[in-house]
Amino acid sequence: MSDTNTGHAILLIDDNAQHLEELYRALELALAGAAAIVRWSPAPDDHPMEVFNRLIDEHPIRLVITDYDLTSQGKLGLFGATVVDWCQLHALPVGDFSRNHISSLAREPNLFELRIPIDTPQIAATFIAHVFDGFVQVRTAVDEKASLMTHRSPAAALADLLNAPHLITQFSQYGVRYGGANASLVDVFQKRVPMSDDGLEDERKRTERQKKVLAYIMGHLLINGVMRFPGPLVNAGALAAFLAVSSEEVAQIGQLFAATRYDGPFGELESYWWTDRVEQLLEGYRHQLANDAAFGSPGAERRALLELALNRAMTRDTACPRCQGKEGGFQCPYTYRAVCQRGDCSVVSNIWIPPGARLARFEREFYDEWAPILGM
Repeated sequence: MSDTNTGHAILLIDDNAQHLEELYRALELALAGAAAIVRWSPAPDDHPMEVFNRLIDEHPIRLVITDYDLTSQGKLGLFGATVVDWCQLHALPVGDFSRNHISSLAREPNLFELRIPIDTPQIAATFIAHVFDGFVQVRTAVDEKASLMTHRSPAAALADLLNAPHLITQFSQYGVRYGGANASLVDVFQKRVPMSDDGLEDERKRTERQKKVLAYIMGHLLINGVMRFPGPLVNAGALAAFLAVSSEEVAQIGQLFAATRYDGPFGELESYWWTDRVEQLLEGYRHQLANDAAFGSPGAERRALLELALNRAMTRDTACPRCQGKEGGFQCPYTYRAVCQRGDCSVVSNIWIPPGARLARFEREFYDEWAPILGM
């Protein structure tokens, strides 16, 4: 185990010493001193919960990364899912991965859980470093921007943090019953703060706990909600669908949309753009459309505006079997393909897609296959 005086630390848990060392070395390079790294390889004689609690007491842990199967050293019954539960009980961000049992973990995480890509230690380390930085940014904002603690919901606080108050309604539609998504939060709320000598609750500790929980919810709402399902923000694939162009075109139009890029927490994981800013930019070219111009979909109209902005024809995603990429406008967040509003192309559902994700729709074939079972 190691630690340095940085004020922040990441806890790595893996029962394979070689794998733990590989990830540790890669993460050291990726962090470049931004955080200390604490390592734990569970041994047969460990009392896991005691070790875990001691580590988070002794070190300023801000993120935990754990392997799924922690039993190879003989500590039977200890799995990453248990560590995830412990972290959720402490409102501590946690990511899990699986090297030897790839199918043991679902690809999609729960709201208060992170899924670590483990293709190589370097890819995992880069992802972990960016996630860590994102949560630190959120917590720093909560500490330094007093207004964040005055809002009546994490969604409103998130809109304030991102300087996007006009998007409060959309952000709130990504919200869930947080206690249902992480029942351990109820325990965090109910936990009593020790009384000070004068018999009054220690105000500092109470405020610290409130800030910790708010940052915890806001960070997960952003990375696993708003950034996962296209709406206020779109990644490269969703932007291509939104503009009804091929994904290869996105790399060519970066300069045009430079002012619309998202640069907030978790923005280094991949490129994102503000949807409303993209729309505003394209509106500046509407006067160049022919008076009799007509379009079959918003996506086709946006592609036409984009062609005017760039003064060239844009290639479409011709792999679409329904309209050969002519319409577009939306993305299925489960098949990751562009879809349009045609009845044979996509379906709206607010059960498995947050209502705030206005650019996300189920691809029709996927919906027809799974809707009767999953209640979509």
